Amino acid sequence: MMKIEKVTVENYKIYKGVHDFDFNGKLVLFVGENNTGKSTLFEVINFIKSGLPKEKDISDIRNKFSAKTDPVSCTIKFTGQIKQVIRDFSEPKYEKYVVVDKNNLETLTIQRSSKERTIKQNGKDVKLDIKKITIWNPELNQFENPSGIDTVISTLFETQFVWADTDPSDVSDFGATKICGRLLTAAAGDFFKSEQWNKFSEIHKETFHGDIDSLSKRTQIIEERINDILASQYGKADIHFNFSLPEPSIFYKAGEIFVNDGVDTKLNDKGTGMQRAVALAMIQVYAQSISAHPSDSEKSKPLFFFIDEPETCLHPKAQQNLLRALVEISQIRQVFISTHSPYFLGNFDATNQDLIIFNRENDNVRITPSKMLNLFDCGPSLGQINYKAYNLCTIEFHNELYGYLQENEQKYYERDIEQYFETKGIKKNKQWVCLQKGIAAPSKDVTLMTFIRNTIHHPENRQNPNFTDQELKDSIEMMMALINK
Repeated sequence: MMKIEKVTVENYKIYKGVHDFDFNGKLVLFVGENNTGKSTLFEVINFIKSGLPKEKDISDIRNKFSAKTDPVSCTIKFTGQIKQVIRDFSEPKYEKYVVVDKNNLETLTIQRSSKERTIKQNGKDVKLDIKKITIWNPELNQFENPSGIDTVISTLFETQFVWADTDPSDVSDFGATKICGRLLTAAAGDFFKSEQWNKFSEIHKETFHGDIDSLSKRTQIIEERINDILASQYGKADIHFNFSLPEPSIFYKAGEIFVNDGVDTKLNDKGTGMQRAVALAMIQVYAQSISAHPSDSEKSKPLFFFIDEPETCLHPKAQQNLLRALVEISQIRQVFISTHSPYFLGNFDATNQDLIIFNRENDNVRITPSKMLNLFDCGPSLGQINYKAYNLCTIEFHNELYGYLQENEQKYYERDIEQYFETKGIKKNKQWVCLQKGIAAPSKDVTLMTFIRNTIHHPENRQNPNFTDQELKDSIEMMMALINK
């Protein structure tokens, strides 16, 4: 499996300066508030592979707080069975750009940068700029642009994007590199070797090249007239029209998707919600197909999925089904997801998944990998993720922190954990009234943390006022401070 191990972004849109993103997992989750750079990182991948659209220039993508002389640079480092991918789908001469380390790990690094410079390449001066994709040469320690590399990059890997504002052409495209085209190819199987196809081929031959009223017969007079002119003006040269049987892929590309939701129209004419629903349904069917035939998928060109806010327009059960499909795909294809949904975050598995939290600090992006949220051995909980990503304080996270301190300090009884809090300078400034067989006991002084913990665990006790959102926040922050000391 070839995967993206690292992406480096410099001065691209929201990213001021240099930002490194390291990926170890097969499924990568991006979480954070809007306008923190999650979807922009998807754009970076597209930019490296395809470059700037014709209607845009460097000023459209340079960070607005960067100087005009600051370069915009984006880099991808791949790892995996890269040499085999090159032999199967690309040019063997590019094997020299594969770096093999002491652990026999193969890597390949590509970059697109606005920094204009001239390098020596094969004895010649070569100018590099943002229009040229470059590849790292480990022998010369430089990025360079070997002949044909812009074409070969598309043979090395493919990308499948599902954006929050879905482009309908990405959904309804029947091309071989698109999800729909892949599904149709898999469904066709050996159809193009079948008796039905052979009959069609014979009919096509008779229709276009037969002896009676075929298209070739009807165009013969045009051929003769052109040949007469060629003979008189240019010398002997005969032309003829050939109406050959199209390649099977042509039939896919000519296809269209219609949706009947009361009105039978093309998918392109439906709303964004329907387009996304069809796109995500196709991805789930694709997951089923690669699950049924994993060896076929492993032999095909690397494909990376980038799905922006997949929870949009999906109810919770549908979100869970989609997540299961994406986890299935990630066993063979690396999947990147930008999400706000607890149904995608609640079952985070730190053993084979990555989670990166995006925050804004003034005018720059701050990145926190999940491995830095190391409170719990099994990885960050949903409560911790929400706290870090959205500054959202939940009773679930409060329970987790309280239990963590009890276990870590081995203070399993309330009196013991309270004594621990007092030794850390936390005062008992709340009063808690217990219920004993339904009768209120005299109040006792407790810390804010224990007051909130008891309130959560004993909703039947109505003798005490509820805690406020600010108190919940204060209590969580005090426990976090104790843990981080």
